[in-house]
Amino acid sequence: MKRHPENNNLTLFFGESYEGFDVLHQYAPLIEEYLSRALYVARLALVTHPRTFAFRVDLRFPANQLIDDAQTNKPLERFFKSLRAKIEHNRLLREKKSGHAHGTAVSHIWCRETGDTSGVPHYHLAILLNRDAFFKLGKFKIGRKNLFNLMVEAWSSALKLPVEDVRGLVEIPKKNPTYSLTRDDWDAFNAFFKRVSYFCKAKTKHFGDGVHSFGTSRI
Repeated sequence: MKRHPENNNLTLFFGESYEGFDVLHQYAPLIEEYLSRALYVARLALVTHPRTFAFRVDLRFPANQLIDDAQTNKPLERFFKSLRAKIEHNRLLREKKSGHAHGTAVSHIWCRETGDTSGVPHYHLAILLNRDAFFKLGKFKIGRKNLFNLMVEAWSSALKLPVEDVRGLVEIPKKNPTYSLTRDDWDAFNAFFKRVSYFCKAKTKHFGDGVHSFGTSRI
């Protein structure tokens, strides 16, 4: 085992698989503790919801507007708090309309990266929800009543900016952004975990500034 040179509490991982699941070893070294936590959260989501809708989303800060606490993770904390509230409100409205609505936990895995010379960070997120409550993101158009727009509104709230000012800052990757997970579908879970293993790479992570570069929902 080799310890991370900037954080002796973390172990560098160079393998092609982790606990039997594929990882993006081309980005090695990965951080073993991050892989462990990501796998635990993904497994726990499936225990909570045997039918899980998982997806990838990136959150960015505006290039032309100063966000006071962009150098902390407070905006991300506000995003998740707002998103959970909006999802809960969505479920209440659906229940009033149809008489029944499936609830959902909001599980997540994230990493913070600063990949260019601007010094402005961005976030890569994976979010896992009950697929009986949400099974698609909806059209990526501002103003629609769908899951994508709940995230846009949550990021708008987190940045304390009008919705129109965050246009383009909530980005869904073009390639395979969504995953339908079930307990008996190893291939789908493996594909999702492999995708999320990118979050665990050691490169682009910063230490010593008191700001976490990786996190998950509570475990």
